[in-house]
Amino acid sequence: MGSAGTSVRLSQRMAERTELGVGSVCCLLHNMIPGGSARQWIHLLGRHVEAGGRATIVAPPGILQADAEAAGIEFAATSWYDRAIELGPEALRSTLARHDAAIVHWDHRVMDALEPALDSCGRVALALHQAPEALASWLGPEVMASVRVPIARALADDRAVVLVRGKWHRERFATAFDLPADGFRILPASIPLDAVPFQPQLGEPREVMALMRLAPEKAAIAQLAVELTRQRLAAGRPCRLTIAGEGEWREQAEALCRARLPPQAWRIEAAPADPVARLFASDLVVAQGLTTLEAAAIGRRVVVARSLDESRAAGVVLTPERYDDAARDPFGKPAVSATAGQLWAELLALGEDDLGEIRRRVEEHNSLAAASRALARALAATAA
Repeated sequence: MGSAGTSVRLSQRMAERTELGVGSVCCLLHNMIPGGSARQWIHLLGRHVEAGGRATIVAPPGILQADAEAAGIEFAATSWYDRAIELGPEALRSTLARHDAAIVHWDHRVMDALEPALDSCGRVALALHQAPEALASWLGPEVMASVRVPIARALADDRAVVLVRGKWHRERFATAFDLPADGFRILPASIPLDAVPFQPQLGEPREVMALMRLAPEKAAIAQLAVELTRQRLAAGRPCRLTIAGEGEWREQAEALCRARLPPQAWRIEAAPADPVARLFASDLVVAQGLTTLEAAAIGRRVVVARSLDESRAAGVVLTPERYDDAARDPFGKPAVSATAGQLWAELLALGEDDLGEIRRRVEEHNSLAAASRALARALAATAA
């Protein structure tokens, strides 16, 4: 009893010191691959630990595990698919029970932990990082009824909140699942700006960089980057495409490059260990999601890619005026152009003042500090 009381008092003292308003947080993630969602949670939880809190990530082992542990985050290995190596129901509940609040990723099998998290922690945020149609494309449309259940459950429980990335993301979920839009809370996509100095790159771009996960749902990035490179070469200007990433779509990416570009005008390299450092070495970036913010914060010219259909992509040049629809919300709906020539004209017209204003908007809306404050407000809403 004395030990339990000491633990509660220690947690209360930690909560008083931390920005999130809780002493300890347990985060359940689908994977630890170098994608946007895992990196963002490492940054947010690392900030919490730095402020004196405690955090644990429960996920399958992966590349980003070392980053999490370096940030002072405890790591509990599990599998959401293989019973032989999963944490197990009792061990999961025990891990959750050692924390004041839980973050549960809305993804296949992970979302099933919502109920144990509510029982064990009593305060839960269900985090939606992808589009609802993405899960349907991976698992089949028949799953839509079942994956709606944890969202509706969290919206109906005062001990839980549901987090989305922005207003467009919120509308997509509200429409797809016929749920009230005002029930969702926004946790903005975020990056740690202390590690991303502003060093704008202007002049003649010689490399088009597509930093991406090589997956079918990200194909628009490579498709648009190929066409931008092709147009630049056709104009008689030196230009080379670099696709940096790994995944099951590599063979298709190679076939696309071979079909549309000369052999010396493209290459595919491994996913960088330090994505921001690789962006620093680039001139111009074609991106989606978190990479958009990182490239913009550095001061790179960015084209945000969108898919027109399976084989065609369009894009929009990121400008201060388009920031809300093209970058602030990764699921925004900017007006796009399918013409590479038009995109190049806009890219070359951008000046240092434009890039500086974009950086200021990242600082205001998508900094790690802004996201941490938003998460604190969300968790505060779950307090008894």
